[in-house]
Amino acid sequence: MIEIDEKELNKLSIDKLTHLFMDVINEQNLKLIEGIEFLVEENFDSFEKNLRYVIDTNTEVKIKKRFESKIFKSKLMFSKGDRLKLFTKINDIKNIGEFIANKMLLYKAVFPDDKFKLQIQSVLKSLKIISNEVADAVKSIGIDLSKAHDICEEVKEERRKMRIEEFQLLNQLYNYDMDYLSRTFLYLKELIESIMMLADHLKNFAEYIQFLATKYLVFD
Repeated sequence: MIEIDEKELNKLSIDKLTHLFMDVINEQNLKLIEGIEFLVEENFDSFEKNLRYVIDTNTEVKIKKRFESKIFKSKLMFSKGDRLKLFTKINDIKNIGEFIANKMLLYKAVFPDDKFKLQIQSVLKSLKIISNEVADAVKSIGIDLSKAHDICEEVKEERRKMRIEEFQLLNQLYNYDMDYLSRTFLYLKELIESIMMLADHLKNFAEYIQFLATKYLVFD
C-alpha cells in the first residue's frame, strides 16, 4: 500500500498530486485484477482479501481533498476544468473497481474448465496492461503530449483484443451443458461484463487523454 504523509502531501504541486492519485488508484485496480486471478485459481481467501482491500482502502481521499483545496489557487498548463475532469476520471476507476469488488464478493464461483480459466486469465492480463498504460499516460500528459497520445493508442488496441476474447468467453459460457448451475452461469457472465466495463472506462479515459493531448498540442 502506498503510504501518504500529510506534511509531504501539502508540498506537492497539482501535477504531483495527480500522479500520486493515479498511482494509488492504479494500485487498487491491480489489486482487484489480482483478486480475480485468485478466484480463477480457486484461492478464495486471497480473492476475498484483495477485494476487501479495494473496498476498504481510502488512502486516495486525502489526496483528493488536497487537490481540491489547491487547484483553484494554481496556475496550470491545462484549464482547471480539464484538470478537474481528468481527476474525476481517475476517481471513477476507484468507483467502478469498488462496485465490481462488492458484486464479486456476493458469490464464489468454481470455473467450468481450464480452457475458460486460461481465457479469463488472458483478458485479465490485457486489463492489467491497459490499467498501467493509462497510469503512464496520465503522468506523461504534463510532460510529453505526443507520448501520452501514443500510449493511449496502445490502450485502444489492447481493448480491441479484449473485445474479441470477450465474445469467445461468452460463446464458451453459453455452450456449456444446460444442467450447469445457473447461479454460476450468471456470476461468470457478470464477471466478464464487469471486466469489460472497467476496460471500457479505461479506453474512454485514454480517448479523453488523447483529446487533451491534441487540444494542447495545437497551442504548444
